Amino acid sequence: MSGITIREIASQADLDLVFHIRTEVFVLEQKCLPSEEFDELDAQARHFLLFEEEKAVATGRFRKTEKGIKIERIATLQAHRANAYATQIIQYLMRVAEQAFPENDHFYLHAQVDVMPLYKSLGFVAYGPTFLEADIVHQAMELKRAKND
Repeated sequence: MSGITIREIASQADLDLVFHIRTEVFVLEQKCLPSEEFDELDAQARHFLLFEEEKAVATGRFRKTEKGIKIERIATLQAHRANAYATQIIQYLMRVAEQAFPENDHFYLHAQVDVMPLYKSLGFVAYGPTFLEADIVHQAMELKRAKND
């Protein structure tokens, strides 16, 4: 699709779009509390938007932690979910993270159990028991990459 672009946020207006998508998906649709969805880590993370033509329809963020790169808050507006935008934005986040942190060989995330097949298709493997996060069952998943010599 030629009308798709993904970019890192560059302004408060972009961050507002990120928060709009997350509000639609996590707060309104999935009934997460805003206090759980929006956290102090928003200021530390790198946020990205996927645009279909000129409309922001998906978002995600990543941040570097002591364990590696954590991918978080992947959200696509409901009307656009059949387009594999989540896959595209996750792959984009991982490429950017690999460039920013070439020493990193470990990606991880907390997947909603219903979305685990998406992450499995990208090579992520489940570890540990399931757990509740924002009253939704999640599974920790990770992807280890071979380091380039």
